[in-house]
Amino acid sequence: AKQEAAEALQEFDESIQDDSGADETKGKEKKDKIPKQKKRPSNASTDSSGSDNPKIKHEDTSDEDKEMEKEFAQWQRKVGMDSTTIHASLKPLERYGLHVKEEVDPYYSQYYYAEQQRLAQTTNMNSEWNIEEIERRKVEEEQKAFEDGDLLATFPEPESLPRQRQLYIREKARLRSEIMKRKLTGKNWDIKTEEHTGKTFYYNTDTGEALWEKPQVLKMLQAEEVARAEGWAALPSKPLVMIFEFLLPHPERTNCAATCGKWRIAANDISFVLHVWPVELGALVMDESKLGKNHFRTISDAMQAALPGDTIELGDGHYFINDPGLIVEKPVKFVGDEHEPAHVILELSGEIIWRSLGGWMEGITIRRPRIATGKIPINEILRVESGGRLDMFHCVFDNRGSIGNCVSICSNAGGLWENTSINGGSKGKSGLFVRKGANVELIDCIFSENDGVGVSCEDQADIAMSNCTFERNGLPEISGLPLARGDEAGLSHSKPALITSH
Repeated sequence: AKQEAAEALQEFDESIQDDSGADETKGKEKKDKIPKQKKRPSNASTDSSGSDNPKIKHEDTSDEDKEMEKEFAQWQRKVGMDSTTIHASLKPLERYGLHVKEEVDPYYSQYYYAEQQRLAQTTNMNSEWNIEEIERRKVEEEQKAFEDGDLLATFPEPESLPRQRQLYIREKARLRSEIMKRKLTGKNWDIKTEEHTGKTFYYNTDTGEALWEKPQVLKMLQAEEVARAEGWAALPSKPLVMIFEFLLPHPERTNCAATCGKWRIAANDISFVLHVWPVELGALVMDESKLGKNHFRTISDAMQAALPGDTIELGDGHYFINDPGLIVEKPVKFVGDEHEPAHVILELSGEIIWRSLGGWMEGITIRRPRIATGKIPINEILRVESGGRLDMFHCVFDNRGSIGNCVSICSNAGGLWENTSINGGSKGKSGLFVRKGANVELIDCIFSENDGVGVSCEDQADIAMSNCTFERNGLPEISGLPLARGDEAGLSHSKPALITSH
């Protein structure tokens, strides 16, 4: 130890002359005595392709390794073979690097963590549960809970257990009723202020829900207060709709709609509309239990469930009405696409017989199926029977593929038809046939591609036409107004039929 201390002092003693200069001079003299080697030609270190020669590189690396081994052996002879001596001879920075490599890096490697995890799992698998120790800790935790007041220890008598159970059930029901009461009365909502923005919001103390807008229950309660103050005209829409569900669409609900604007909106609520699914949406294979309220697979099903005055809405697509067709005896409304009737198509195999005293049809195309059966039926598309009335707007009737009139109106029947197209009356028949005593008004209607006449009427039939068009009919056609009398105009009639033009 004294020798090492003396060597350390000698190493840092500045009074001792440094012999490194002399050693360097001796080294230079030795180098001068070594004969100079001839320089290799420039192409000796590269091959024919210009790349370095691997043999020369290997020789240079071997020479460097030999020199490092010789230097290490000389240093080892100087300091000795003891590890302590070697460690003491290192510089401070070298000692720190050795410490990091030996004691720090191994404990942060991936292998170390994986090995420690494996050892921990092995220890847990081999260890056995100490039941006594677990019971002891459990007793200590319970005792601590008793002392802190977190756990109440009781020893009830068996006779009192049924009574305590009833008390528990009653208290639980009371708490539930309190929550429901706060929910219905809106007392579980508090108004709070957001700290950063200063805006107010609504906070539900029972569920923790927060809303910027006023909750629906508070809106309903406010509407009820307004209705109690202002009367029936201010009754909210939801209770109005629920009341109107118990009324017939016609005439009861219709009469209520005339009371005021709010009642009219409630009477025409969308929940009262009957919806029919088109075949494109799988209506024919749809499960009836999954259709929902007021939704039907076919028009016939909707007609059976409809009440007088109901509205049957048809979405875009195809609907099939098989032979013998459809008989309408209730005043109902059929509504399709009012802007483009070609989007709602009824493929009719039989006839539509309208016997109702009133009704409405809008935005629907009714035609014959395009599937060839080899048999030509003798049917009309629509027949309004005696006493019936049907008003329509923007509809298309096409009877091509069948024999007979396209549309006929029987005695004492009538309607107002606007922007309606009637096509496909067969030869010897007509597009529209009006019988004796019928009354019909036609506005902006088109009669085209009828093999017979466009319009034919019997004696004492009343037809009023305005801006109607006749084109490509079996007889010489007429377009626009004024409407001329006679067969040459595409309109056949018999005196004294009344045909007026506006």
